[in-house]
Amino acid sequence: MEAQTLNTLKRVSENYDMMGTVVDYTQCINGHINDTYQVKVKDENGKCEEYIFQRINGYVFKDPIEVMRNIKEVSLHAKSKKTECDCDVIQFIDNKDGKNYTCCEGGFWRISRYVSNSVTYETAENPKVLRSAGYAFGRFQCLLSDFPIDKLHDTIPNFHNTKKRLNDFFEIVALDPFGKAKEVTEEIKFFENNRSIASKLVDMQENGELPLRVTHNDTKYNNILMDKDTCEPLCVIDLDTVMLGLSTYDFGDAIRFAANTAIEDETDLSKVELDMKKYEEFTKGFITASKEFLTKEELNTMALGAIVITIELASRFLADHINGDKYFRIHRKNHNLDRARCQIKLAQDMINKYDEMCNIVKSVTGDVTV
Repeated sequence: MEAQTLNTLKRVSENYDMMGTVVDYTQCINGHINDTYQVKVKDENGKCEEYIFQRINGYVFKDPIEVMRNIKEVSLHAKSKKTECDCDVIQFIDNKDGKNYTCCEGGFWRISRYVSNSVTYETAENPKVLRSAGYAFGRFQCLLSDFPIDKLHDTIPNFHNTKKRLNDFFEIVALDPFGKAKEVTEEIKFFENNRSIASKLVDMQENGELPLRVTHNDTKYNNILMDKDTCEPLCVIDLDTVMLGLSTYDFGDAIRFAANTAIEDETDLSKVELDMKKYEEFTKGFITASKEFLTKEELNTMALGAIVITIELASRFLADHINGDKYFRIHRKNHNLDRARCQIKLAQDMINKYDEMCNIVKSVTGDVTV
């Protein structure tokens, strides 16, 4: 299998002018969706460089060409606006045909340069990591605040339409194709009880209270490459879900990941809660970078966004478990169920701490919220 994968990577590399010979690779296994490889390439002078090769998941992304067009437009716009000290935004190398993707070996592939001395974090205790992550995602939105939104293709329609997500969830529960719903009745009840909370931001956007913006839509801080030595943010990665959305969803999804006291699939639920110190550090970074263009209504709903997005992801994990684990890659039996239970516990804790979360946002903004 290793030899077969190496040969596949070699054939992909042949579509690029800058490539030497692929000599080795390591598969990266921390992502849920795409197949990712850190690849070592040797040029004709014997010098080795490293690249990231990634095969796009065709089940999740039905139109990968539009995904890659979005990424190219957003990356170029951010590059044109950024200053020397700004965190970078990932760019994929153009192939011989001038495209930032390649159709090869039965799939869509893309290649980016490996960022040296970089690291990603699955968990973080260092406050600087959290503040850097917050700043990077806030700055990402700032760089794109004047992006012409009509250029963006909606690659996953209704991606954060929480009302529709919950409707889809209950449809899968009703269908129950593998007979699993009876094993998760308490979890299903949680979504029944919190359906109105999960729908509030969509209602506000539909009523014109919240503006649509260019958003990342997957703001886990392992989607930021940071300097190993200084923890400064180097590059925002994983732009597959860049679409129109709400700024508070980007903030909320980051909090869901960054301020959880446990990993995303923790099975010991006694370890799962919202760490308010981590929440405060990330909030400081994000709002410092973005408060100049965010509206008062957006700032007011930051804390709510964390609750809503956590409920939404919990419903998606549980729906995928009930539906046979078709969307999120699993690494053990009941993995998506474990993820769902972890997110439900986190959402419950957020609901209990909501007032405290709002007060931290106000303190960071200088109480400019209303």
